[in-house]
Amino acid sequence: MNGGELGERVEAWARRESHVELLVAIGSRVRSPGAAGAADFRSDWDYQLVSSRPEILDRSLWLSALGVEVQAYAVRIGRLGSSAKISVVTDRGEMDLVILPAEALRVLTAAMSLPASSWPPQLLPALTDLATVLAGGFRVLKGEGAYGPLLARIAREVPVTRLDAAAVRLEADGFVCDYVSTWRKVERGEWIAAQRWLHLQLVECNLRLLHELRLRRGEVSFPDGRRLELLAEPLADEVVVRATPEAESLRAALPRCASAHRRLVAALLGDTWRWPDLSGLRLGGE
Repeated sequence: MNGGELGERVEAWARRESHVELLVAIGSRVRSPGAAGAADFRSDWDYQLVSSRPEILDRSLWLSALGVEVQAYAVRIGRLGSSAKISVVTDRGEMDLVILPAEALRVLTAAMSLPASSWPPQLLPALTDLATVLAGGFRVLKGEGAYGPLLARIAREVPVTRLDAAAVRLEADGFVCDYVSTWRKVERGEWIAAQRWLHLQLVECNLRLLHELRLRRGEVSFPDGRRLELLAEPLADEVVVRATPEAESLRAALPRCASAHRRLVAALLGDTWRWPDLSGLRLGGE
């Protein structure tokens, strides 16, 4: 269980360290109690950290020096793809720490001093990624004077990651391709591979579309299917897949997944995209 001690130690450390220019709390722990997605006793800590010496964080020694027993420490590319993320499991709880090099944020600061029409196109992905993270709520714990106005403007003016009509059509066509590929795996008896592809590609696609649909309806939503069980989403049960790596289970799950997909795309695009006629492919040996 996660008490408050890990976060308190990390925040005190960041305030002491001169190389840490900015520390921003994000995620469930900055949401008001009772709000959708607010922290509970199982919640981890999520931070964005700007450092002039990010290499210090490549290993867990800094955290061990705080009297924390590190049980796992992984440095990886974050979900949004433009920054490194450190995931940590300790005896005092879990934490995700997104690392932003100081020089990169200075470039963003200079760009944001310009009108939006003059923002360099190559910076837009990073700005959009940051805006998407900040949209869930944030609290500046260090560096408010230097970077607070920048973050406030990004949160206010930069659009978050969304799926426009062209992106939804791409998702839909990609789903069809992966649907056919998954059926072929089933037909060959590659049931483990088919189960993996079903979840990795088809279900993930449906979750992205459902997230976009909730945003378009003006509803609270979280990426990756988070908290759907708690949001009273009527389509949640339709995107759920209960498939074991067996022929009968997979043959039942695939049409159900495709049906949910068609309903999601119809809700997003109306009749401007249609499911293709796949009868000639004899999927499933029919």
